[in-house]
Order: sequence, then structure tokens, then C-alpha cells
Amino acid sequence: MVIFVRSRGDLEHQIIIMHTEGWRIRALSRHFNMGRNTIRRILRKNQAQRGKGHDVLEERRPVARKSKLDAFKPMIKVLLEKYPDMTGVRVYEELRENSFDGGQSIVKDYLRKVRPRPKKEPVVRFETAPGDQGQMDWSPYSLTFTRSGRQKVLCFSYILGFSRRQYIDFTTDRRFYTLIRRHQDAFIHFGGVPATCLYDGEKTVILRWEGGQPIYNPAFVAFITHYHCRPVACLPGRAQTKGKIEAPFQYIEKNLLNGRTFEDLSDLRRTAAWWLESRSDVHVHDTTGRKPLELFLEQEQAALKPLPAHPYDSAEVALRVCRVDGFLEHETNFYSVPYEYIADILTVKATESEIIVYSPELRVIAHHERKPMGACKKVEDPEHRKSEKVRYGLEPVKAAFLSLGDSAQAFLDGLKVSHRHHCGFQARYILRLKEHYHCEDIHAALMHAAKYYAFDGKAVQRILKARHTPRQLEQMSTRSAAQWAALLPEIKQRPLEAYSDFLKEPGNDPDG
Repeated sequence: MVIFVRSRGDLEHQIIIMHTEGWRIRALSRHFNMGRNTIRRILRKNQAQRGKGHDVLEERRPVARKSKLDAFKPMIKVLLEKYPDMTGVRVYEELRENSFDGGQSIVKDYLRKVRPRPKKEPVVRFETAPGDQGQMDWSPYSLTFTRSGRQKVLCFSYILGFSRRQYIDFTTDRRFYTLIRRHQDAFIHFGGVPATCLYDGEKTVILRWEGGQPIYNPAFVAFITHYHCRPVACLPGRAQTKGKIEAPFQYIEKNLLNGRTFEDLSDLRRTAAWWLESRSDVHVHDTTGRKPLELFLEQEQAALKPLPAHPYDSAEVALRVCRVDGFLEHETNFYSVPYEYIADILTVKATESEIIVYSPELRVIAHHERKPMGACKKVEDPEHRKSEKVRYGLEPVKAAFLSLGDSAQAFLDGLKVSHRHHCGFQARYILRLKEHYHCEDIHAALMHAAKYYAFDGKAVQRILKARHTPRQLEQMSTRSAAQWAALLPEIKQRPLEAYSDFLKEPGNDPDG
């Protein structure tokens, strides 16, 4: 006869009754497919209750056992006092570095007791095929560096939608050239490019919306086309569409930045590179249940589009007037050029690490290491100062002055009479106006000043202000740095928990 039981109580009841009817322990074990020792424990428990009696309200007091974690609990307390939001993984990593040989689960269980947290509801995500989609975004952080003090930095993050393999880096700005250089670093990191990439309100990518359609920045389109990747604009107000990139910022905050201090930005970037390899690539992702690097190597790497034979030239190109002291300015820093190019309009090509200066005939005349914006450094090459041409006086700039136009010689003659001892200074003062006015406008101002015998640099400047429109020297980007800064809204840290609520709403965009 087969006996069906519905609960543990029913099971124990059947075992005890059948034993009283003559079933031996070995037969009960075979019949219920249970171990003989388990059968014995059930029978002994029943005999003890029958012989001694029992109280259903009797409190069961578990016997406290020693734990490997006991010796490390004071250390955990100190860590939580210093970093209240420190995750179990980070606490475990710190304990391992201090000779803890226990498992990760025991650490997490203890943290749940001393710091309970509400359970999160599962989030349903829409998956994409291998190599089909990437997602990119920025997140700001204010960090206190031990060497350079408190500083606002921006985390660039690019994630592959299928494997969830991620690339991150930290910068001080999110200008156009910073954006495309970080893209190039991400593509090199992955060894390929996804077919599409999602963007939200990134103004360096999407200039504006018209008639429900995005208007992309032509400079960015030229860059991304070089890599055969199609940008996809998320609709305004639909941040949940890019949930795969938003949620990993929480992992960055709680695992990379939490419980660590950094000397400066360079130290932060080095640590981020180490973290990508030893933590992000090899952790088990909550959604896929796989390590991002394993899933990437198995299925996504081969699906990515190959990199071009030559990378996109991401150098900035601008025009600058060489100052009378033999330097030109770029982003608050000053770089030397040979004296013979004083007052000339020179071409500056700025890569991420180098400044290259070209003559008006586009011959390379200077190479310098690029200094950070705001450093206010003066970089001088001694080779540029070996010229026989002297710095001061009229002779070094006479040819440049005469090239302003036919009337320049007559004005120069007037300068020699009016400013007998400072003629060179006056000529240099006028030549510096080339930074803000066309040479034709300066020549017209010289003619006007000569009519009234106003042989003076400031008089020429006043005429230019009154009669002519200033201009900016051209540069490769379609807008100046100040214009882009005015267009870009301030990035504010979003509460990342909100994305879970977005993704739980019905009717989510399948591109998410």
C-alpha cells in the first residue's frame, strides 16, 4: 500500500504509527526513501515527548556556535562607521586582505543583521542580441583626493547591452573631443563596435529635437560613421530606456568608489582600469547570471563590428596669433614658437597629450606636451630661442606690420615720428589686434587714423571698436568652448533607485 503524506507533521505521524504496527527502521527507510538515522531521530523525539512530556510554548534556544567572523566583527564595525553604505562585497574584499578565510555569504548574512535593508522587487529588462546595442552616459561625483583636495569629476560609462561588459573612465569635462576620445578608448577596450548606441540628452550628440525627430551634431555623426555605428536618440523624459547603463553607476558607486580613497585624478583612473579587469569583468551579473567577460568572449565579441584600420583623428584644430613674446595661448596655457613667427596667425593641432604648431604654410614648427586646462603653465622649447632675431624693437615685427596693407608703411612712418622711442611697442600692440579683427579691418583703421594723424595703437583699437565687428579665430568645432558650456546643462546625480520603478511600469520600450 502506498501512503501519501501532505506535510512534515503527516510524514512523522505515518512513520511513528507504522513503527508501532511492526515496521522496522530499515523497511521504513526504504518505504519513505529516507535515511535510517533520520527515521531514528523522529522515533526518539516521539519517545522523549511521551516519556517526559512537552510544552508547545517552550522557547527553543539555539546553541551559539563560534564563527570565523567573530574576530573580524570589530573591523566591520569600524568600516561601517566610516563608510555606512559599504556593500557586502566590498567588506568581504577588505576582510580578505586582512587574512579572513571565510566565505562571502557569512559576511553578507551578518551585515543584514546589523544593517537590514528592504528587499528590492525584481526588474524585467528587455534583452538585445549580441553586438546589437551599446549604451553610453555620464555621471558626476564630488571626490576628496588626498593630494589635490575636493574635485568634481565625471564618470564616462559605455556598456554592451548583451554581455553587460562595461568600460569606464573619469574626466574633468564632457566636451565634444573628450566624448569622442572616450568612445575610442571603449571601442579599443572591447576590440570592436556595436551596431547601435543609445544616447539621451547628450548635447554634443543631439543638438535638438524638431518635429519629433532628433537633429544630430554633424561633427559627432562624422566620428561615429567612421566606426560604422548608428546613434539612437532616446525620447526626452524616457530615462528608463537606458536602464542598462544607469544601473551600473550604482555598482560603480558601491564597489569602486565606496570604501576607497584616491590621491588624485590619475590615481582614480588607474584604480578604475584595475577595477574593470579584476572586479567588473568577472563579477556575476544579477540579470544574466553570468560573468560579463565570459558572456562577451563566448557570444558577443565575434558579433561586434571590426575596428577601422586607422582611428578617427580626434585632434582639435584652431588658429592662434603668436604673441609678441613668442608664445601662443591654448586653454589657459602658453606654448613657445620660434621668434620669426611673432604676430603670425598659426594653426594649432591639439591631441589629448600633445600640442603641434604649424606655420602659415602648414609646416610643423613646434611640438609640446599638452598641459591640463586651467594649469596656466608656460611651456618653452630652448631651441625656439636660438634665433638671431631679437625680441624687442621694431625690426622683428616690421615685416608682419607691413603685410597689413599698402597704407601700413605710411602709418609706420608716422609711428616713428610720434613714438620715437616706443615705435616697436606700438606696432606690436596693433598686431595683437589680429586676434579679434580681420587684417582688412585693421588696415582700414590705420588709414582712418592716419587722416587725423592719430599714430597710436589705442587710437587704432578705438576705431576698430567703433567701425568694425570683432571676430573669433576659426577652430574645427562648430561652436566655441564657451558656447558649448552654455548649451550643456549641469549634470545632477539622479536617484538610481528610481530606474527600477520606471522599468516596472507596463509598456516599456523594447529598446531598453
